[in-house]
Amino acid sequence: MNLSRWLTAGLLTAVIMGRAWAEPPVTSHADSFSKEGLFKANVTDLKDTLLVAHPEMPLIKSRNVLWCGTLQLAWNKAIDLVGEKLHFTSQSPVADLLNQQTFTGTDLDPASYVALADFERNNVEDEIRAALEKTFLGAASPELIPPKPPNPGPDDFVAYAYLYKNLSFANPFLDNDPLTFGDQPVQDFGFINHKDALSSDAFGQVQIYDYKSEDDFIIKLKTKSPDDELILAKIAPGKTLQATMDEALHRIVGNKPVLANKEDQLAIPKFNFDLRKDFGELEGLILQPSPAARIKNKLRISKAEQLVRFQLNEKGAILKSEAVIVMRTLAMAPSPNKPHLMIFDKPFLILMKQTHSDHPYFALWIGNASLLVPATKL
Repeated sequence: MNLSRWLTAGLLTAVIMGRAWAEPPVTSHADSFSKEGLFKANVTDLKDTLLVAHPEMPLIKSRNVLWCGTLQLAWNKAIDLVGEKLHFTSQSPVADLLNQQTFTGTDLDPASYVALADFERNNVEDEIRAALEKTFLGAASPELIPPKPPNPGPDDFVAYAYLYKNLSFANPFLDNDPLTFGDQPVQDFGFINHKDALSSDAFGQVQIYDYKSEDDFIIKLKTKSPDDELILAKIAPGKTLQATMDEALHRIVGNKPVLANKEDQLAIPKFNFDLRKDFGELEGLILQPSPAARIKNKLRISKAEQLVRFQLNEKGAILKSEAVIVMRTLAMAPSPNKPHLMIFDKPFLILMKQTHSDHPYFALWIGNASLLVPATKL
């Protein structure tokens, strides 16, 4: 090889290697979560935790109640495909709530979710994978995409939704000594111990709203995402999760926050859970389309499933959620002089929502310690 060819080959190799260095491998959504303290369960096996289809559900103070908007997003797409609200041969209060469509895609950043519904005859599973690839550039880690049926009916369809949010703190907080929530010692973060080791900017990430007492206050935690809000409210529960959400948001509106400082204390339990549920209250319902609907056959909900993967620690909050609805042919069956004590050692609410929206996309009432990361035993 002469000198010019050798130089050309060397430059080409350098360009290719440079591109490789400039484009690190994509981190999957699944790999963005820590495995430390992971609690994984099917909610139907839990006595003290509920995963609900709609936030307009009764709230019991001592029980965890979780809602995420992906099931509603999938339901909305099913309505679009059918061409009308989903009505069934038997009454379903849950279906009636979902038909209200109080949460929609306009409550989210388009880059954070995928939602679609289509018929099996159009290879809907391939459409889902293509949409995830386009939106998340190979990072999505779906688990609920159903297998293609061997002999689908003419109107069989799948409605699907996927949501991913990673709200990291610009200035991570520090671990505190274990916190006792109820009678359970749990891991927590914030600023009680080792305050001098914490960046001064970290205190300003805590915006304190309507502080009435150490058992009645609301805070926002500022993250790197200016279009998202991470809200924690240690307040009395309302009759429903929705009522509790509304009360927390109402108390924020028009209230000027106070920024935390080194005199204050903050202790937030850590979370790391992977929960899923098959919604038996929806599965088995028989769709009754009207003459005006785009489909003519009665279909049965053969699957209505949702998973919620959530992590909250000193680095930030990460949320991944999926939901799938499969329809098959019926025959197929504060005071300035007093420190703010913000110790989340009793039941409290967590909300995540887009800044421009009135509707959160994630809500969790913590009534007991079963979803909290337990403190490491010595």
